[in-house]
Amino acid sequence: MKGLKRRCVQRGTAAGMCPRVLLVAAILGAASLAAPTVAHGQPGKDKDPLSWDRNIHGLVRKYCLRCHGADAPRGGVDLASDEDPRDILAHRDTWESARALIEGGEMPPATEKQPSDDERRLLVRFLDETLASLDCTAAEPGPPVLRRLNRTEYDAAVADLTGLDLRLAEGFPPDTVSYGFDTIGESLALSPALVEHYHRAALAIVAAILDGDPAHEAARRRLLVAAPAAGLADRDAARAVLGRFATRAFRRPVEPAFLERLLAIYDAARADGAGHEAALAHPLTAVLLAPGFLLRLEADRPGVVGSYPLDDHELATRLSFLLWSRPPDEELADLAGARLLGSPAVLEEQTRRMLADPRSQALADNFLGQWLGLRELDDHQVDARAFPTFDEPLRQAMREEVRRLLGDIVRGDRPCTDIVDCPHTYVNERLAAHYGLSGVTGPELRRVVLPDRRRGGVLTSAAVLMLTADPGRTNVPRRGNYVADRILGDPPPPPPPTVPSLDESEAAAASLTLRERLERHRRDAACAGCHARIDPWGFGLENFDAIGRWRDEEGGRPIDTSGRLADDSPLGGPVACKDLLLARKAALARTLAKNLVIYALGRGPVPEDECLVRAVVATAATNDDSFAAMVVAVVRSVPFRSRRNGE
Repeated sequence: MKGLKRRCVQRGTAAGMCPRVLLVAAILGAASLAAPTVAHGQPGKDKDPLSWDRNIHGLVRKYCLRCHGADAPRGGVDLASDEDPRDILAHRDTWESARALIEGGEMPPATEKQPSDDERRLLVRFLDETLASLDCTAAEPGPPVLRRLNRTEYDAAVADLTGLDLRLAEGFPPDTVSYGFDTIGESLALSPALVEHYHRAALAIVAAILDGDPAHEAARRRLLVAAPAAGLADRDAARAVLGRFATRAFRRPVEPAFLERLLAIYDAARADGAGHEAALAHPLTAVLLAPGFLLRLEADRPGVVGSYPLDDHELATRLSFLLWSRPPDEELADLAGARLLGSPAVLEEQTRRMLADPRSQALADNFLGQWLGLRELDDHQVDARAFPTFDEPLRQAMREEVRRLLGDIVRGDRPCTDIVDCPHTYVNERLAAHYGLSGVTGPELRRVVLPDRRRGGVLTSAAVLMLTADPGRTNVPRRGNYVADRILGDPPPPPPPTVPSLDESEAAAASLTLRERLERHRRDAACAGCHARIDPWGFGLENFDAIGRWRDEEGGRPIDTSGRLADDSPLGGPVACKDLLLARKAALARTLAKNLVIYALGRGPVPEDECLVRAVVATAATNDDSFAAMVVAVVRSVPFRSRRNGE
């Protein structure tokens, strides 16, 4: 029970969930007191060599818990609190990483007591069977999520509603990032300070509509012309204007009772002497401050047990904000109004239409860009003394290159493996010179076919190579960790606080290459295990300097890109890195699928999501690694198309 309480706090369990978890635990605990103590974790397997109670738990205690026990677990990885296979399934990511380390001989570390070969194989077999045992026959949508519009979505919603590109959300407080994204419901709090920002923004929007500025005339006419027929009385015109405005703002037909409340606000203003348009300002402001606009509302269905399908308007909103980070367009809204979007064929058709639309660049920027850490590019510092030729136009070209590459993956139905290896890229004259490519002139980026595979894909773009370097030199572990974490989804644990830093003295830098200094650093047993997993990837990219230029030497000495991973796979140079990553493309697809599910559902993962992740990975495997096919698999899934009542 103490362990459960600790996990509720440490892992940020959704509000209301911990009491239920503790109640279930108490029931299970009471049942265990009344039952035989043998094999309580796996009934009927008391004589099986893969029994948790008979064999496996003892091996975990013997070889794992000295470092990963409940008290100050190394790397923050606590394996002691998982007391039976059900806990292992609930914390799948942790145990999948542990399984890979055990199989690769990296866990336990070399300084600790080692299991025999038979014990190691037994642990791996147990984890393989346990992690594969999830029941996917009854799909679950997971806990319901309430999301407000983040800054990107708010500005896009205002632009779609009014036709004005005001970008007022740039002055709002930054959105909190959780699980790598700024679209997670539990992190998008609605604070009093933010409400004040919304109020000021609403006043500014309405003022821009009504201020008579010729630049805003198209928006004014779009919003305030009541109907094709002339001669409506002011109040009838107000009803038409407010009904149309609120319906578009709320992304579903406005409720008649709410429309009457808006008209009451209009009437009060007219009674105080305001003219027609001035009186409209007040209810228009009220719409922009209403939960129906600021939040992505989905209705509970009292009395319904289990999951139930979203209505068509809710589904249209989910789909549009997933693919475009903005409200549904007219075609999608019309299908929702006709109750046709619930058809799987129509839903897939709309998904593919929207992916092919230029507005899907938002999915490239806001999903792929956040997953790959590209938003950090603008803040990355470059040492001007070490790299005097670097300037902001070059940074801008780097940024735009990866945006276009990711846009191609989304809009062009290209394989997700283009992230690693792609036959073309986008360069202008400045970036082409940086890459050593000839025949490109002018400031505009253009698509070029690459002469070899050293470039191509996001991984060997100057943007990512620079992001994963220090201001003045390359950073082998950081680049290696980027591959292990972002691409393969298997990051090493954070280093212990007692690990010494790399020797950065002038004497060491003058006499030793970066590789030699890292090899000296890795002699520390506490460092060796993690560095063995990530450094070979980083060394494989050492031909690229800290701003992504190709080089053959460092300090007058040839670059040594050779290395072997813990499983003895050889690496040497960027092309070899790409080949090995393509051989492990299932891991890339899985990492992408896990993050896509989090982004699409707007919440952290729950154990049931594993079924969807597997389905998406299987879809990629049978559709030439198509990113669009992966998106369609998510959109057509039960978790995306349904919800359940809140607690």
